[in-house]
Order: sequence, then C-alpha cells, then structure tokens
Amino acid sequence: MQRDPRLAGKVAIVTGSSRGLGLYCALAYAQEGAKVVVVGRNARETNLHMPGNVYLTAEAIKELTGSPALPVTCDVTDLVSVDRMVRTVLDSCGRIDLLLNNAAYVMPEGEAITEVPLRLFEQMLQVNVLGAFSVVRAVLPAMQAQQSGNIINVSGRSRTRGSLLEATKMAMETLTVGFADALRSQGIAVNCLRPVGFIDTPGVLLNSDVRPTDLTPPDNYVEAGILMAMQTAGTYTGQVKTDAEVIRDLSGQTTPMRS
Repeated sequence: MQRDPRLAGKVAIVTGSSRGLGLYCALAYAQEGAKVVVVGRNARETNLHMPGNVYLTAEAIKELTGSPALPVTCDVTDLVSVDRMVRTVLDSCGRIDLLLNNAAYVMPEGEAITEVPLRLFEQMLQVNVLGAFSVVRAVLPAMQAQQSGNIINVSGRSRTRGSLLEATKMAMETLTVGFADALRSQGIAVNCLRPVGFIDTPGVLLNSDVRPTDLTPPDNYVEAGILMAMQTAGTYTGQVKTDAEVIRDLSGQTTPMRS
C-alpha cells in the first residue's frame, strides 16, 4: 500500500548535502515530498576521495523524484554567504520549514589531541559550532514570522571518546537545548540527532580506521531524520537522541511504509 509523503509541501534546507549523510537525507526528504535546498560549499568536485557537489545532489534528486531541488553554494563560516543563501531560499521558495544543520569539518584521525595544530581545531569550531549557530540564527526570522519551523542539528557518534570533534558536537548539543527552550513558545522545534554507530559514507571511510564490515547502512539514520522533521514544538523538542532512540520514540507516528 502506498502512503502519502510525510513532508509534502515543506521547504527543507540541508547543509553539507553534497555527500554523505547530508546527501542521503536530502534524497529522502525529497522522496517524502519536500522542496529540498541543497547547500554545500562546493559547486564543483574538489576531492577525488569524497566526490560530490550541490549540483550533482540536485540532479540526483531530480532523477529520483522528478521534482527539482534548489542548489545553493554557501560557506557556513562566512556570515555574508549564509545570509545570501537564506535570501535565495526565501526569494525562490517563500518560506523555510526545516533546517537540517549537517555541515561539518572533520580532520583526519591519528594525531594525539595534544599534538593537533591549533588552526585545525579552530577550523572545526568555525564550521561545527559557529557555522551551525550562524545558520540557525539566519533562518530564525522566517520561522518566527511563520510561527512554525523545525531545526535539526547533527551531533557525533559518542560522548565518551574525548576527541576534539566530540568537543564541538557537545557544544551543539548544549546549544540545541538552549534554542529549544527559547523558541518553544514561537512554534519552532529544535532537536539534535546523533548517529548510533559508523554509517557507510565516504567521510567515515576516509577519516577513520573502521573496517567496511563494521559499517551500517544509512536507513535507520535517514528514517530518524524524517521522523524528527515531522515534529513541532508541541510534539518533540529539546531532544538530543540517537537515530535508534528517535525511531523508538516516534515510529508510532509514522504511516505504513511503501509496499
């Protein structure tokens, strides 16, 4: 039995959707009826080990769904670029219903935390914390005017590894709770999604020593991203949950899967 799309009519911005989990979620949101804004820093291929750009993702969405996506290049560490991206979305789509704050900088693993150059940690902070914070702040006026919206920040796999990456992700988890408390009365849901394990993406294969046999497919994570995207400030906000926890919490709200 075929069901109605769960995000029909929504305008969804997905940052970092040139590849990896952002790409997977962008495709899924489009399949669920959303008008997807594909946001990434690159308009062309820049890394042979991690191929992808905003136009390729937009083309993939058009091929998969028959509906066009909106590709927008944006550097989340540049406030002018972020503001320009939001203006482009509003000029083209008229509203913003959903932000998946997925863009991240992950430096190659291997160096001890005591030996990592300061400039690399600064770059992680600029993208993973300040950049994500800037995108949230930029979309808020449109969501506040609508008195509705949904923001999903993406965190890391573990709170216990003690890495610089996890330090930046913990910052976003804390900010998520703060934003949720401040915006609940304005009809805006803010949550944080954490992958429960290593998911099969080019970035994981490039930046970790995990074996391909230990990788999990993205299906559960993507489903959790859809379920979170369906929420309102009245149903689910201020949560920091793994994909498994989200599915446990919210799977009863979904409609039957496609036959």
